[in-house]
Amino acid sequence: MTISKTKNSTYRLRLYIPDEVKPILGISTKMYEKTFKTRKEAKQAELEWLTKIDKAISGEIAPQFEIDGNILFSDFFHTVWWESYKAGQTTSTNRPPTTVTIENTATVFKKHILPMLGNYSLDFLNQNKQVILNLMTAKANEYANFKTLRSYVNSMFDWAEELEYIEANRVSRTLKRIKAIKKIQLQEAKQEEDLYLSQKELKAWLKAIASDLEQGKLEFKDYVLFFTTFFLSDRKSESYALEWRHIDFTKEEIHLVQALDRNGNIKSTKGNKKTIFKVPKELIAMLQSWKIQQKQELSKFNIIQTERQLVFTYIDTKGNVNKPLHNDYLNYRMQAIEKRHPELVHATPHKLRHTGATLAKQAGMSLEAISEALTHSDTITTKTYVNTSNVVPMAVGEIAYRHLQN
Repeated sequence: MTISKTKNSTYRLRLYIPDEVKPILGISTKMYEKTFKTRKEAKQAELEWLTKIDKAISGEIAPQFEIDGNILFSDFFHTVWWESYKAGQTTSTNRPPTTVTIENTATVFKKHILPMLGNYSLDFLNQNKQVILNLMTAKANEYANFKTLRSYVNSMFDWAEELEYIEANRVSRTLKRIKAIKKIQLQEAKQEEDLYLSQKELKAWLKAIASDLEQGKLEFKDYVLFFTTFFLSDRKSESYALEWRHIDFTKEEIHLVQALDRNGNIKSTKGNKKTIFKVPKELIAMLQSWKIQQKQELSKFNIIQTERQLVFTYIDTKGNVNKPLHNDYLNYRMQAIEKRHPELVHATPHKLRHTGATLAKQAGMSLEAISEALTHSDTITTKTYVNTSNVVPMAVGEIAYRHLQN
């Protein structure tokens, strides 16, 4: 029987759905099952489903995915994919995306994906691989971060398949074949020496910074921020998130346990790493002096400096005091230094990270030790930061030759 009475005095409808009509009706299971309060309701539902099955077999009902697949790419993004993405349902990660990631994703869709694919239907793009191949290849020639864009487009079609808007994601393999041409061109155009500061170039920077500080053109806070980021060779967001409780002046240690996102909110470090750095006396002395000066400055605004106080803050353009640093704060300060000293080689906070890693390797530090200092998960990533040639003390051919002589 398709209808049976349960122990709770309700009525369960169990109906077999033939394989050939499941795609048409948008059903993925072999059995349709639902509980009703009365036998009459269950019987009515059974008759409706039997009618649907008969019409599907006779061809009177179009396949569900054919109907849903006509939805525009832009409409599917706004009404279906976007909310699912924000809830973390479109990926296999354990956590939903952060606020900053959501904002970045919205920008990518608004500026690149929707203007390119928005007016096509899902089904049209899914059935016409050459169209999406041409459009996406053109984008790969002009947009450096193409891999991110490609992953979002593929996610849209995966989710459409998951929800049976389309029968299957037919563009996935095609998308994988498109190379990130613009990014490759930019990487090939970069000279190795442009990725880091040489010892001579770094000395020029340190001299310029010292000069600006002495002449009052650079705040002491910014001077300390530069050296903190340089000595740690950390990500600038990690320097921005330092609190006084993270600095052990007695042990001369700095604990990197958090970072700031683009909106000034505290987040975990990349890879959720927590690292203790032994730092030089020079940096400890700078930080001690800055702590005293910051306490005096905050007191003018009736703010008490505590151990939870951020080491580096600023007054924003709206006049708000003691605000977390803007994402590009250190970049802007370094740009100002460059304008005052045209002889300097261009540098950024991230270039300081490359510089620390490269000069450390040239000084004989092992790749493994550098990887640990940069808080990388593996040495594969570290190799992209060490922009120097490997020094081979003896070629393998010479080793073999010497061995033959012994």
